[in-house]
Amino acid sequence: MYKNQVSEQNCNYQYTNTLIKLVQMKAKALFSVFVIAVISCNNAVQDKVEYGSNESAGQYIDVNDIKVYYEVYGEGEPVLLLHGNGGSIANFQYQIPELSKHFKVIAVDSRAQGKSSDSDKEITYALMASDMSELIDKLLLEGVYVVGWSDGGNIGLELAYAHPEKVKKLVTLGANYTWEDFMAPPDSITMDQNDPLIVKMKPVIEKLLEGYQKISPAIQEKLTALMEKYPNFTREQLGQIQAPTLVVAGDHDMIKLDQTIALFTSLPHAQLFIIPGASHFALLEQPELVNSEIINFLSTPYRDLDGYYPLQFLQ
Repeated sequence: MYKNQVSEQNCNYQYTNTLIKLVQMKAKALFSVFVIAVISCNNAVQDKVEYGSNESAGQYIDVNDIKVYYEVYGEGEPVLLLHGNGGSIANFQYQIPELSKHFKVIAVDSRAQGKSSDSDKEITYALMASDMSELIDKLLLEGVYVVGWSDGGNIGLELAYAHPEKVKKLVTLGANYTWEDFMAPPDSITMDQNDPLIVKMKPVIEKLLEGYQKISPAIQEKLTALMEKYPNFTREQLGQIQAPTLVVAGDHDMIKLDQTIALFTSLPHAQLFIIPGASHFALLEQPELVNSEIINFLSTPYRDLDGYYPLQFLQ
């Protein structure tokens, strides 16, 4: 009887120890899950970066006769991001997170826009290219990749033309090389307001307009005059630009397709990428596609292509 009691006590003791260990293991597992959940939540909060208003990444620098605001993200080869007319760094909300995984992204507010200041000078693309040239010098960069949307692409062309040593490669999205007859006529259709593209883009466009409305009437007038008078490249001048260039546009861009193709054929070292089912806002409509093409172009050694090269195998 005594032996049975001892045996039963030993069993109870072993059972209790096993139970305690299981509870401890479960507690550790639950704690680990909790920690992972907290880290995930913190990362989610950190991911919600206010590009264009990020104090941890932004700073001002004296350039020419103004103060230019810029933000820096990532490491690697420097990529200068230039926004469109009346825009700001915030326009690249879908580009900065992806590009900064591969490059050191330097996103800039152009003269008189975003957080950058203005002077009494007339705003021209050549002047803004001069701003970027001095910015590159002050940041001690030997050369940069340039990615410019709309007016930013026009600035990129001016920079590559006037300061060729500073532009390693150039990507233009919806750029025009002359102010004359550059706008495409409106498409003669009415889209359904419930179209998924309109539903997706409505808040994005509203945010862009909200930013533009913060610009003073005097600056808006200067920016409108900019588009009415510039740029004024000739095709012969474009032929002097040596930087390898990726010319990008939507197939329903506001910039005439003829002008986009003329830009492509005038540049001596260029590739053309027309995005199907896209407008002037392609980088916001189809960011994954646009980002992948930009990254591929900037990461791949450039070489010119002879379109007739397959014929050599027929000889």
